[in-house]
Formats: sequence, C-alpha cells, structure tokens
Amino acid sequence: MQTNPGKRQKILIVDDEPDILDSLRFALELDYDVLTASGGEEGLGLLKTHEVAVILSDQRMPKMTGVEFLERARAISPDSVRMMLTGFADFNAIVEAVNTGQIYRYISKPWEPRDLEVDVRRAVEAYEMQVALNRRMQELNTLCEIGATITSVLDLEQVIQKILDGVVEALGFDRSFLMLADEEAGVLRCRGSAGMSGDALAYVSQLEYGLDRRDVAVVLTVQENRPILVEDVAHPPVALDREAVRRIGIRSFVTAPLRAGERQIGALVADRSGGSEWVTEHDRLLLEGVADQAAIAIENARLYGEALEKQRLEEEEAAAARIQQVLLPAKIPQIEGFEVTGTSLPSRRVSGDYYDVLKDGAGRFWVALGDVSGKGMQAGLTMATLRTLFRTELEREQPLPEMMRRIGEGLWLSTAPEVFVTLCFGVLEPAAVRAFTYVNAGHPFPMLARAGGGIAGVNGAGPPVGMDPALGVGLGYEEQRVEMGPGDVLVIYSDGVTEAGASGGDMFGEARLETVVAEHRADGVAVVQEAICEAVDAFTGDAPADDDLTLVVIGAIEG
Repeated sequence: MQTNPGKRQKILIVDDEPDILDSLRFALELDYDVLTASGGEEGLGLLKTHEVAVILSDQRMPKMTGVEFLERARAISPDSVRMMLTGFADFNAIVEAVNTGQIYRYISKPWEPRDLEVDVRRAVEAYEMQVALNRRMQELNTLCEIGATITSVLDLEQVIQKILDGVVEALGFDRSFLMLADEEAGVLRCRGSAGMSGDALAYVSQLEYGLDRRDVAVVLTVQENRPILVEDVAHPPVALDREAVRRIGIRSFVTAPLRAGERQIGALVADRSGGSEWVTEHDRLLLEGVADQAAIAIENARLYGEALEKQRLEEEEAAAARIQQVLLPAKIPQIEGFEVTGTSLPSRRVSGDYYDVLKDGAGRFWVALGDVSGKGMQAGLTMATLRTLFRTELEREQPLPEMMRRIGEGLWLSTAPEVFVTLCFGVLEPAAVRAFTYVNAGHPFPMLARAGGGIAGVNGAGPPVGMDPALGVGLGYEEQRVEMGPGDVLVIYSDGVTEAGASGGDMFGEARLETVVAEHRADGVAVVQEAICEAVDAFTGDAPADDDLTLVVIGAIEG
C-alpha cells in the first residue's frame, strides 16, 4: 500500500444515526474523500473495495458494536487508523478497545469541530507515516530478495535476466534494460531487457552506443558514474537519443550506473511509460540500490565464467598435450650405422614443435623436425596436421622437394592464413653409406660436428611451408646431402634452442650450441641431447621458456 504526495485520503464514517453521518461528512469532506455506512456490515463491505486511511465509528450500533466492527475492520485493513465516537456511558468499552489496540483514540460526543479536525488530521498523518514505513520495509525486503536471488546465480545471462525481472516485477517499473561496456570495442551494448515486447524489444535488443558519446543519457551515466532521472522526456535534464525514445516508446525513465570497484561496467535503465505514473526521485534511489547489488552479481558471474573458461581451456590443453605426446615417437627404430635420439620440451602445455623418426613401407628411414608459428592450441593442431601430411607423403614415390611442396600446399589449404611452419626432413641411408639426404623449408640449418673436430657447414634453404603459394613463386626447395663418418654427430633443432633467452635481450645462439656439441660429441647422442638441454636451461635460469625446444641428434657409428 502506497501513498502519494497531495493525494486525498479516504475517511470511512460508520454510524446508525443519519444526522451524525451528515454532520461528520460535512465537517471532513473539504479535505478528504468521505465514505459513510449506517452499520458495521456495510462498513466492512466498503473496506474490502476502498483504501481507507481513517475509520471513524460509533460504539453503540445495532447488530454490531463499534468495538466488534473495528476488530473485524483491522483484519481487512490493518494500516487504517481506527477512531471511535463515544459517550460517557461507553467509557469502559473504550478503555478496553484502547488497551487492546483496537483504536487509535476516541472522540467524545458531542465533539468540538476544531478538535475533530485536529484529531482526524493527526490520524491521517499517522496512517501516512505507517504506510511510508511499511513501504520502506517492503522495499528493503525486496532489495534484499533481489540481491539474494541475483547473487545466488553464477551464469551471467541468468544474472542479468533476474536483475531485470526484479526491477519490473518487484519494484514496479514498467520496463527495464541493462547495458554493459565493452571497453575493448569502445561501446556500450544492450545485454537484456524485461517488460519489452514487439518493435520495442527488437530495437532495444540491438541497441549499442560508442562510449565516447556525450549526447546519450545512458552513456553519460557510465562516463560520469551518476544516475540520471528524466521525469519527462519532453523536458530532459540531459541530451537524449530521440530515435531510441521514439522507437522504444519511452516517456519517463531513470538510469543507474553499474560499478565494479573502480571500473564502470555498464548501466541499468528503468521506465514508466504505460500508465499515469512518472518516475520520481524515490525511483532513482530504488534503482541505485538494485544497481549496486547487480554490479557485484555481474562481476562475480563474469569472474566465475572466466574461471570456468580457464578451467575448460586447461582441461582441453591437458587433453591435447596427452594426444600430442602420442603423436611424437614412442620408440625410435634401430637404424644400421646410426644412433638417433630426439626430444621435445614445450614452453606451454601444448607444443607447436614436431619431430619424427620412422621407417616407411619401402624400408627407408625418415627424420623430420618442424616448428609451427605461434604457440598454444592452434600451433598444436597445426602440428598434428603437419604430421598427417608428412606421413601421407611418405607413401608416394616422389622427390623430396616435391614432397615439401605438397606438404606446404596441404597446410595452406587446411590452416589459418597467418600460420606457417619451418620444416626439415630427409632420409637416412644406413650401413656403409651413412648419409642424410634432406630438404629444408625456412628451418635452422642442421649442425654437423665431425669426429676429427670442428663444425662442418650444412646448407639448404627454402621458404617456410603453409604460406600462400603465390608468395613462393620462383622459390623452390633443393635437395641436400650430408655424408657422415663414424663419430660424426648431426643435430637438427628448432629455434627454441638458439633463440632461448631472447626476451631478456641475449640469446643462447649458435656459438654456444656448437661448443656444447663439440664438447660432448664423442659421448654418444643421448649425452649430447642432454647436454644441450641442460646448457639452455642453465642459460635461461628461472625465466620461463620463450619457445618450444626440440632436438633430433644423429650419430654415425661403426656397423
């Protein structure tokens, strides 16, 4: 039950004497809307259909006494202030009624007009204070209920809808919509509405404003972190989007900022446009109360969503990493005349590096090492695609440069345009030949340490694979051949080795790699591999790895 400033309150007078009814009505009807009843049953009927501020009843009436009537009236209209007209003979009944809370006060017969006017006015004021208190308590309970409801949900879309439904259903606004700031895009965008239908719903659903605009009330709310009350759009205190006002059918509205700490995350808007009421300063305070709780709920839902997304990505990465490990060689085949070892250490859970050592259907032994641009899931997926393409091409009897070209074409067709791969692969010729015939696509040149000492030059260049074939016109791949004698060691590596530490300004570099390989060349390929990894790790220290580190170490042996 609510009261409005300036509203004429209703007074119900119940008396079985027509002269008294007429006299009281005449005395009060100038200031109040007066209802009259000639008995208790008639008075109770009027209470069921009218909001009455004050009930003024006689005590001595046939069929139902004033005390009985007021007791039943309290059950129907508990906020109405009850007063009784009484003579001296009814004193004991009046005392009992006062003591049991049946009546606010009594008026003695005959009454003084001035005293009657004062008593009724005070009764009306008491009623309005009680109704205002009840309204405030109801609003506080409503705000608490809205807060409890929206903070119990952690899905962002559900949170937003519950906020909007609460504004309309619990606070009594006609409609409401909520806009959130997208700081990266620089816009304020509608994320939901309540009470909207038809064209208004379609229009507000796609509503979007640049955050730099100064001619839109809802944007000013975010920019200036303040509510804006527009009691009548015909006379607004700030600039309005007149097109939105017309399309949505707004007549009177209020906005409230949504704040999360120091960040302005959006605005809540509510309007009264369908009836006779207009938004008021009291509405502004109510909407601000909801907005304060709404911002917390929205931020909690956002953080929870981010946590879920992070967990999901971590789980996906863990699964991808497990799959990727299966794609790397579980066991390197024995190759006559050679020792071969390989390893891949991802800088993240999912690597973009790939290496392979395998025997094809024709009995040839292949070695490959690739490095996908970028990191993370996309690089890992590209690595899996590269492995599939490489193994598919092995079954074709074709020159190595043609194999590389076809792999590049397949990558271009099956990956994002910005993705490319550096790749080196070739065939190990066993036994007495001990040679590695290979092609190189933009990859670091393999490093060959001779048994007699020194580092031999190894060449082989060509564009990375996976790029637009039009960019590589005239740039082909050349087959290279490295003959190895017993004791020679060939290291194929990704740039995660030589460029380790680059974020700190100094890189591990080829010179350090040559030193490590030369120092441990005679100790076997497993020792060489371990020594390289340890040297890179010591060089970078506690700094996180900048890139994946992948090695294949090939040693020629007697046999």
